[in-house]
Amino acid sequence: MDETDRHDGPTELVEGADGELVERLSGGTATILLVWLIGVGGLSTLLAAWLFFWLVTGERLGIGALFSGFGFYTALAGAAGPCVLWLAGRAQGHSLGWFVGTAVKIALVMVAIVLIVILLAVLVLAGALPGVGAVAAAALMVVASTLLAVIWALATWGADRWIARARTVEGDQTS
Repeated sequence: MDETDRHDGPTELVEGADGELVERLSGGTATILLVWLIGVGGLSTLLAAWLFFWLVTGERLGIGALFSGFGFYTALAGAAGPCVLWLAGRAQGHSLGWFVGTAVKIALVMVAIVLIVILLAVLVLAGALPGVGAVAAAALMVVASTLLAVIWALATWGADRWIARARTVEGDQTS
């Protein structure tokens, strides 16, 4: 089979450093997957941050916040969730329940990091502990991150199932 007979599929066989053939995502599939995971993670997190800010302060963030450092770093942090989830569960045939459980764990770790940074910032800058409203805001953040985790899990599990089905179809065509 020469190069012109090969069809593009979701995976390809490449020779590893040890000379063994290793199956990996094709370039096109990897690009689509990365755009999908970053898009779902970044956009859902931006929406959640906008909603969180609105619920906590009663004010809506403007479009300027979306295109500022706040928007960029919020989207970047949110994009990390589905990407880490993909790396944890890819191509291992995990159930949707596994993806949801793992996504919730990842999201809660991300929230814990944010809350620790906020606590340290308030301690250093104000010399005090955050007020009672901070506990309610932290609880809201945990609930929102759990909901986001379900979205991330569905998106990642769906991509995993799509690649697995496409791989199966590709294997059937080559035999």
